[in-house]
Amino acid sequence: MRYGIMINLDYENHDDEIVISLFQRIRQSLESHGFRLDGRVFTTSLAEDEATALARLVLDELEARQAMSGNSIYSYIKTFYGFDIGRVKNLLLPDANAVAVEEYARDDAAEGHYLQAC
Repeated sequence: MRYGIMINLDYENHDDEIVISLFQRIRQSLESHGFRLDGRVFTTSLAEDEATALARLVLDELEARQAMSGNSIYSYIKTFYGFDIGRVKNLLLPDANAVAVEEYARDDAAEGHYLQAC
């Protein structure tokens, strides 16, 4: 099972340069702790409890370093989610109900099975 962590930063209310720099620090820290960036989601093979605890620890460590400058990294974070990757539905693929199997006989009398999107 893979577990995903999604962090969306608040680009609307903060300077792009600062937010981009913060994302790079978050990315480096999570990757150094074994997470992999897959699109916009950091993934890991850790169980849910371990993955969420580690992700929180990484952000808390960054927060402790950031606190010296007087700015909380949490004020730049819009959302911070954890979720089971196996439950994610790819909306770019056809709905499972839209795929049907049709059977037909070819001219040489051999039968074949083909998938066809309805």
